[in-house]
Amino acid sequence: MNGLSRDDGIITVMLQRLQRQRLPHVFVLHEKVLSGSRLDDYDIRFLDTVYYEAKNCHSFCKHRPEYNDLFSRLVHLYNEIASTALENEKQKNSGE
Repeated sequence: MNGLSRDDGIITVMLQRLQRQRLPHVFVLHEKVLSGSRLDDYDIRFLDTVYYEAKNCHSFCKHRPEYNDLFSRLVHLYNEIASTALENEKQKNSGE
């Protein structure tokens, strides 16, 4: 055994997925909404998945305070994307 617990292994895999797959797309969506574009159904489902995974990973990390800042920043970014996307929808709908 290499000294890693089951939770450590899960956390490692989830953080790797976040870094390699999720965050690059989240940043693209952030730029998309900042430019005034709408999110499509795929984008919204993706954000829901990212939010669920972050919440799930946070439960594994609750006794690991070194990850608190990461999850706080991720939730803040998610909320910023969602809020900006909602404003974009309101502006587009009011113009139609």
